Amino acid sequence: MRRKPRSSRPNGTIGDRVVIYARYSDQKQDPSSIQAQLALCQDFAASKGWEVAGEFTDAMISGATKAREGYQAMLRTVDAGGADIVFAEALDRLTRDPEESHALFKRLKHRGVRLVTLAEGEVSNIHVAVSGISNALYLEAVAFKTRRSILDKVRKGEIITGLAYGYRVVKVHAEDGTLVDRHWEIVEEQAAVVRDIFTAFAGGHSPKQIARDLNDRGVPGPRGGIWRDTTIRGHHQRASGILRNALYIGLLVFNRQSFSRNPADDAKRVASLNDESDWVRVPWPELAILPQALWDRVQQRLQNIRNGAASSAIRDVRPWEHRRQHLLTGLAVCAGCKTSLGNAGRDYLTCNTAKLSSASCSNQGSVRRSVLEKLVMDALCDRLMQDDMVAAFIAAFREAVRTDGQEQSAEQRRMEAELRKVRQDLDGLDATARQGRLTDRLHRLMRDLEVKLETLEAALASPPPPAVVLPDNLAALYRERIADLAATLEDPDHRIEARDRLRPLIERVAVRFCTADTRGVEIELEGDLVALLSLGLSPNAAKAGATGAAGLREQVRSLMVVAGAGFEPAAFRL
Repeated sequence: MRRKPRSSRPNGTIGDRVVIYARYSDQKQDPSSIQAQLALCQDFAASKGWEVAGEFTDAMISGATKAREGYQAMLRTVDAGGADIVFAEALDRLTRDPEESHALFKRLKHRGVRLVTLAEGEVSNIHVAVSGISNALYLEAVAFKTRRSILDKVRKGEIITGLAYGYRVVKVHAEDGTLVDRHWEIVEEQAAVVRDIFTAFAGGHSPKQIARDLNDRGVPGPRGGIWRDTTIRGHHQRASGILRNALYIGLLVFNRQSFSRNPADDAKRVASLNDESDWVRVPWPELAILPQALWDRVQQRLQNIRNGAASSAIRDVRPWEHRRQHLLTGLAVCAGCKTSLGNAGRDYLTCNTAKLSSASCSNQGSVRRSVLEKLVMDALCDRLMQDDMVAAFIAAFREAVRTDGQEQSAEQRRMEAELRKVRQDLDGLDATARQGRLTDRLHRLMRDLEVKLETLEAALASPPPPAVVLPDNLAALYRERIADLAATLEDPDHRIEARDRLRPLIERVAVRFCTADTRGVEIELEGDLVALLSLGLSPNAAKAGATGAAGLREQVRSLMVVAGAGFEPAAFRL
């Protein structure tokens, strides 16, 4: 019978294991506050006779998120049975999120672990509820005051936004005499590039042509890399990009976006566009790079393009929402720079990096999509899963499965013996407890044994699934089924189904354009070994033991470790 954890007395027990947590929010706070928090908690723990089992800290990170390294490490220690008490200076050091406050309290209660703070004492449901409300109000107030402070600084002449191309940060003396780095000045070399971009666009050149010209001239991009057309063109609604940056005429536009945390992933901040009436515009004539007339000509051309028939048709059709996926969509990459190949016209693929800058990638050329797909299908049918390689793999796979089975049997016997010993020890401690001779040390030992008992029972209740059996004629079965799929791919009624079954077989197709090959292209096809093996198995065999591809993948991964590099997926490349 599974025993329930025994709870400690409300005020704690001498020798209880305590984990201490400390945190401060941002770089404006004193880093020594963590040591101060730890010292206070250590002194209190010593006065209670508690044993400090671990200390966990997080510096310069908000309590509004649970994605904190120290906090998560503390939770893992608790889940592993390594603590009787979680201790902090105050509940808001552990979390400021109301939902996480309740989740933490329930999690600790489930584990039989008490939550204690210097400020609140032993934390109860009432503390959690009240703290959750006050923390939510605190976060809203901080967000409001922070935003108000930022807007006030912008209006006073400080730049809070990210550094724009054409400028550099300079330190100036504030009113109190301190140096601040919130002021910019023009970088003339980059300003000349900005003027070239605007002049070229106003003269009829496209952003792609301008990017190509800058790359050919060896002009570094804003981040030191190559120029791309999207960097120049930007986004209409967000007013981003070189051509839409109003700072180039001496007008700083701020408060265009707001950020909030996604409740499903509290580590991710999501941007949303503010209403244009909320944007803050601050004149900054000393940062102007362009004449107003050139800016107006460029904005007029951008608007004309947006109002043109081609742009309107794209917005009406919204092709990105129902773009047809081809066999190699997202799988074909440049053999030179490893970036994904892009469309070049209707039916061709090319390396866009090489197209923009030959200095960044020399793999220039293009290939018709149908030609590349034919090469890949030929490779899948004829060059992958050769008989000798598959036979060697099957032999090694079977040996690894046999060895793994022996190790699993030995591990199961070891756990069964350990389970019997734990039960005997717990029976002895129960007898001692009935006699009233259970000391604090024996009490902690009993709780540790109960955790170990649950762990062992859970492990023994979930035996490993049976191994997948690979048939001797796996290679022949694979070729038979791949040939059927290749034929189906030509059938308009079943093409999508065949494509969806073929794509998982391909991990990557590296394409190198060349003149030596009559087709003008060489490829290196890297297949997904598990998918290739699964295709050769019968449906029942592939699902043996309800493991499916996941089970086969785990067994193949184990084999890679045992057999070494000779059986890595690279051995199944073209």
